[in-house]
Amino acid sequence: MPSSRSATGQLRVSWLLLVVVGLVLAGFVVLAPTIGLLLEQRRDIAAMEAQVAAQQANVEALQTDQARWDDPAYIEAQARDRLFFVYPGETSFVVLDDRSALETAAADVPSATLEEPSRDWASAAATSFLIAGLTDESPSSFMGVPPEPQ
Repeated sequence: MPSSRSATGQLRVSWLLLVVVGLVLAGFVVLAPTIGLLLEQRRDIAAMEAQVAAQQANVEALQTDQARWDDPAYIEAQARDRLFFVYPGETSFVVLDDRSALETAAADVPSATLEEPSRDWASAAATSFLIAGLTDESPSSFMGVPPEPQ
């Protein structure tokens, strides 16, 4: 009989254990949406804090720019550069083509010699017209394939 007693001892589950497990599961079910909402709000707060930091940096840059405009020498330099202002008696020169010599030298210059074309364009156009008008195939079958001359 000792074998039957050990078998029943292993299968004993108390009602208290079932109630505790049920309450824990119910707690998870109830708290899961709230925890998800909490995490979402934390992400939103972090994004807003980053946005505030960026705006504060922008405000500081604008304040620095405003402080520059309090300097009369800066105002004079801006008037000369942007508006082309000069003092009476001064001569102003405006350079119209201010590209660097490197940019002008790098421009492609067309060749002075005539080149013979590899194909006759008129016959290629006529062949394309005939193929397009006399074929029963869809246009997608011709994509990327040049027509063959006849």
